[in-house]
Amino acid sequence: MSTFFAQPYNLDAVGFYFDTLEAYIEQSENLLDAFGNPVEEFEIQFIDGDDCELFSACGINQGNLHTWFEDVADLSDQEKTALFYLCSILGYSLENALHKLDDVNLSEGNLKGVAETLFDEFYLNDVPESVRAYIDYEKYARDCELGSDLCEFDFNGTTWTCTNASSV
Repeated sequence: MSTFFAQPYNLDAVGFYFDTLEAYIEQSENLLDAFGNPVEEFEIQFIDGDDCELFSACGINQGNLHTWFEDVADLSDQEKTALFYLCSILGYSLENALHKLDDVNLSEGNLKGVAETLFDEFYLNDVPESVRAYIDYEKYARDCELGSDLCEFDFNGTTWTCTNASSV
């Protein structure tokens, strides 16, 4: 479970910690500043938990906090990685990225390793045995990256490669 903090923009009010949408709604609706006025605007901060990178990449704020709790928090690790890729690397909005999660093909590993695996899977059968020793996988990986076919990125301490980067 993650912990968040709602920091009021009103300097005369004190923020609060929360871990569910319901707790946020309840506390934000009842929060008053030092003069008895209701507090309406908050900066939402990620305090503790596993999805800090994703929270930041998605641009979570008061206006889309419900999306975090309703649509993002329960995603699988693979879907969270795809969402991070779409929001952080490609610049999709959270709403648009959630609709494209199934379009992202990810492989765990660095660019060279994934490129080597793909080359072997698709092309190695057509290459004579005597020529296989001359295949330069690094150059192939670099060409795939320059052609925007593959994209390497780090998320939650793991290196990932998107294998259909040019078609997302």
